[in-house]
Amino acid sequence: MREVKIYTGTSLHGPCISKGNWAAIVECQTKKGPATRGIKGTEEKSTYYRLVLLAIVNALYLLNTACAVTVYTDCTFVKNMIEQGRPEQWQRAEWKAPAGGERKNKELWQQYQELSRRHKIAVRFSKYNDYVEKLSELTAA
Repeated sequence: MREVKIYTGTSLHGPCISKGNWAAIVECQTKKGPATRGIKGTEEKSTYYRLVLLAIVNALYLLNTACAVTVYTDCTFVKNMIEQGRPEQWQRAEWKAPAGGERKNKELWQQYQELSRRHKIAVRFSKYNDYVEKLSELTAA
């Protein structure tokens, strides 16, 4: 199983709804040596958590075969939700919150859940990594 590292970054931090940018750098070893690929996107009226999920989901879409993936993020909320198996719990609860409304970012969590079935995924907190500057460049407006 190929080992892949995904580093995420966003232009938003904290509780706000605003235009935001997300970025991810995917790193893996190939037959020709180390390879990296950066991807990015923009979303109007987004939140920090949503942008982090967009970065992770879009990076996972790049993987054509089953991989051992380590996601590096500075978002403890998303990290904790994945580690605690919340997407599976939410699916069993038909994506309803205890107050009766739908889960926020339901479609992204569903995409994550679908993509994660083929990979072995670990999430690590990382405020600083080798790609911090590159991620900052990619998320700059």
